[in-house]
Amino acid sequence: MTSVILILLVMALSAGLALQYRALDRIKRNASDLAHSLRLAQDRVKQMEQELGALCSASVGAGDHLMRLEQQVRRINERQNVLEMRSVGDRPYAQASELVHKGADIEELMEACGLTRGEAELLVMMQRGSA
Repeated sequence: MTSVILILLVMALSAGLALQYRALDRIKRNASDLAHSLRLAQDRVKQMEQELGALCSASVGAGDHLMRLEQQVRRINERQNVLEMRSVGDRPYAQASELVHKGADIEELMEACGLTRGEAELLVMMQRGSA
């Protein structure tokens, strides 16, 4: 009877060991899967860090380019303002010269172009003297 109990005990222990072995094997597979997932995640993080670094470098370059473009636009605006001021300053005389060619008198020049009497007289003398 003790041998039967001993046999049953050995069988129970064997079954318990088999269950523990299966559980341990499943844990090892899970650990291996987790390690693989961790490696993939680490690789993806490294890749994303590289992409982020490239984006940062590109944004710095774009910022520098934008600053240069803004400076260029500012210079162009300043030149345009200077040219507009010049053309506004020259416009009454060009218009007055055309009017003199068409036969306008001093009073017409003063009214149409906003010239003083002296300016209008000088333009008439210059235009008629060169003709």
